[in-house]
Amino acid sequence: MKVKKIIITMLIGLMTGISADAGNIKSQSFKLTYSFTISDIPKDAEEIRYWMPFPPQSPYQTIIKVDINVPGKHEITKDEKYKNKILCGVYKNKGISVLKGSLTFYVIRQERLGKSMNLHDPEQKFYSDDLKVYLQPSRLVTLSTRIKEIADRITKGKNNPLDKAKAIYNYVFENMEYNKSTPGWGLGDTERACDIMQGNCTDFHSLFISLARASCIPAKFVIGLSIPDQKEAIVEGYHCWAEFYINGAGWIPVDISNAWKDKSKKEYYFGSLDKNRIEFTIGRDIILPRTQPPELLNYFIYPFVKIDGDKSYHVDVLISYSLF
Repeated sequence: MKVKKIIITMLIGLMTGISADAGNIKSQSFKLTYSFTISDIPKDAEEIRYWMPFPPQSPYQTIIKVDINVPGKHEITKDEKYKNKILCGVYKNKGISVLKGSLTFYVIRQERLGKSMNLHDPEQKFYSDDLKVYLQPSRLVTLSTRIKEIADRITKGKNNPLDKAKAIYNYVFENMEYNKSTPGWGLGDTERACDIMQGNCTDFHSLFISLARASCIPAKFVIGLSIPDQKEAIVEGYHCWAEFYINGAGWIPVDISNAWKDKSKKEYYFGSLDKNRIEFTIGRDIILPRTQPPELLNYFIYPFVKIDGDKSYHVDVLISYSLF
């Protein structure tokens, strides 16, 4: 009951803090339990280390309370490049074959409505060091000659970054197909997306990010979970989206794969996000803290485990939620 009272109080605070112009901003409060099971641990194993993503606070996401139930010692730290919150744990005990743990988050998530975007900024060429990282390629989010040629073609005649971003959004929406029948989907490989124009949310937004960066628009990858409107359920998989940066407006979200699935919301998902999600981490090629040699993750939504310095044999994840 105490948690419910806190949630109600915070919802009232959130709603009274919303301007009249925001009107009908929706919110959703839920309890999310993220459980993991490490199996097939060698009986002579001496040290098990694990890393788990930890959702951040933001103007659209309030973490009210966290219950941490993990084995051994743990600390909450951040990766150096993107400042994602990460739980790092270590367990030392010979003779076990299975290790379990869980994190439970009490969350309020607000709908993120598009800002007024009647902006006509001049071409943006210079950015702070914090933004420059979102103009660089990663292993799979490429800036190849082909990507630059496509970006130049679809943004030709556009006079400001916002118009260019919308042209890129439209291009990905009109040319990509949400299709997981061909192996290789889900890696967020821009070049593969260009080759077959199919994939899931990871592939849609990797292509968008590459094209935006090739057009000198900072863009970043965001990954989390979709939380349906059912009272309670199991979360079947991750969901990701992207954000691009415009001077005078800040970070603007896009969710092209959701728009593709519900084409009536194409305009909505350029600048807005629904309340049915929780953000966990941003960025690609994330370097996990406390790893030697450094571990580089394509993206980070599921636990990473090392046993005596090697990757573990198996990790099962079960994520469930219930609405308040």
